[in-house]
Amino acid sequence: MSSPSLSRGAIVAAAMRIADAEGVAALSMRRLAAELDSGVMSLYRHVANKDALLTAITQAACDEHPYPEPAPPDWREAMRLAARLDWEVYCSHPWALVTSSSARHFSDTTCLDWMVDALAGLTDDPDLARSFSIAVWSYVQGVCIQHLSQQLLPGAGKPEQSPLRATEEDFEMGLETLLDGMEQRALRAAPSRAEPLLLRTFPVVARG
Repeated sequence: MSSPSLSRGAIVAAAMRIADAEGVAALSMRRLAAELDSGVMSLYRHVANKDALLTAITQAACDEHPYPEPAPPDWREAMRLAARLDWEVYCSHPWALVTSSSARHFSDTTCLDWMVDALAGLTDDPDLARSFSIAVWSYVQGVCIQHLSQQLLPGAGKPEQSPLRATEEDFEMGLETLLDGMEQRALRAAPSRAEPLLLRTFPVVARG
């Protein structure tokens, strides 16, 4: 059975609905075909396989909260904005915590490039900027796991929240602490890069 209205967009939207409601583990091509009242083989005309489907829904989730162009000129504001947008993605689609961290399902470096460029006001070392970007992402994902733990557990329903559950206030406080640490790390790294240049420009002349 095949629906004449079947399209890649409709397939991705239906897959996201299933993943949101039942978790990404419940998402299969057969389950998706039933949701769309379509034959399984008809799906493969639009999506190569399940891995490609997971890639597509992860990209679609991220596209709901895109990083703006251009980035804010202040590096701190840019990192706050990126962290908040990622937070919104994960809160809307908790399964993206897993799929966005898998190279098999998501390898788009656009957001990483955005963050590295936005950190130019903090450091001119691209490797350090990349490490900082990964640190911000990892922080957001870690806090979101705590914040969304009940939603990530299958069949958990709505039990009493753990006293260890991270709140949005915890998220904001921790983010500012991380940004403070990044600034201090960048300041410590800067003199070590500048010292050789200073020694070459102003050689020590012996007196006497």
